[in-house]
Amino acid sequence: MALYRALTVASLKMYFRNRQAIFWALFFPFLIMVIFGLLNFDRFNPPDVGIEDRAHNLVSETLVDALQGSSDDPLLDITLADSESLLDDLNDGDLDAVFVIPEGFGEVGLASTILVSYDVRRQQQRGIAIAILNETLEGLFRAIVDVPREYVFEDRFQISESAVQGQGQGFKGFLVPGIAAMAIMQAGIFGVVFTLVRFRAQGVLRRLFATPINPTHFLVGQVVTRLIIAVLQAFILLIVGALVLGVNVGGSVEAWMVLGLFSILGGALFISIGLAISGKARNEDTAAPISNIITMPMMFLSGVFFPLEALPDAVSSVSQFLPLTYLADGMRAVATGGAGIADVTGELLGLAVWTAIAFGVAARMFRWE
Repeated sequence: MALYRALTVASLKMYFRNRQAIFWALFFPFLIMVIFGLLNFDRFNPPDVGIEDRAHNLVSETLVDALQGSSDDPLLDITLADSESLLDDLNDGDLDAVFVIPEGFGEVGLASTILVSYDVRRQQQRGIAIAILNETLEGLFRAIVDVPREYVFEDRFQISESAVQGQGQGFKGFLVPGIAAMAIMQAGIFGVVFTLVRFRAQGVLRRLFATPINPTHFLVGQVVTRLIIAVLQAFILLIVGALVLGVNVGGSVEAWMVLGLFSILGGALFISIGLAISGKARNEDTAAPISNIITMPMMFLSGVFFPLEALPDAVSSVSQFLPLTYLADGMRAVATGGAGIADVTGELLGLAVWTAIAFGVAARMFRWE
């Protein structure tokens, strides 16, 4: 028994001295649990509906207020504008449906028909929006007309539907650029961290001082190599997404040039973060947890796999300023949204600021030995 106890105690000591094993066994599941707990998938996500109110009377304003619901529990996410701009948003995939409230809505003796246009690809959101509209109209009808509940309201309010084929690319178009941005982050951080930590542990960097090669030349060579890999990696993933998943990527030479610019700037940013981590980590056992602590939250909180709107407001207000958010949003806007360089200056500026910060931290923390 004493031998079994001694071996068990020795095994436990060996396990708890392995920081990397503890990280993957405890911290990583905890991180995933917290992040997906914040997402709250069982929460109702109201459809995005645009409304043009042509009546501008008490009945139509009452209807819009009822459709919107309370601020804490909205029924529909409503955008008020003219129908022309709303239909453009519907075609672009930014809205699920558009309601047009006619002039004279709710007036006595007049049958009011609400025109409903919806994205044919979003049948679930369309069903929810129509059901909410019907229920709200019936409640409004009974509020303004004193009739028994068994009477119907078709003679007073009607709905006319028309389908629109949206131009957006759905979830696949959202996912592909996000994965390309994530790959740039992973290659920039993990590629640099483990290479330099291993070289430092093996004394390779120390030996460079005894050769005619300046260590700085070696470091510049590593950075340039990673930047080339970042561009190639992003382009390959985008092309594969286009060929395999049918996503329309880019549309012009300018779009691919802007994507290359994002890849270079994003690569420089995450390479700088990798240099900072490699300066802090003494060996691979500590490098892995530090790298994962930085990359894992960004993977799930930067809009790679799902929009930031799925997160609580307090979390999304912070997530929109994460480095990977700027990279993923910018690449997505250019790759599948048809944006030009003038449309993504905010994302480029955000990446530039983060790159300057990361490079400054890396310059202070990086060491050759």
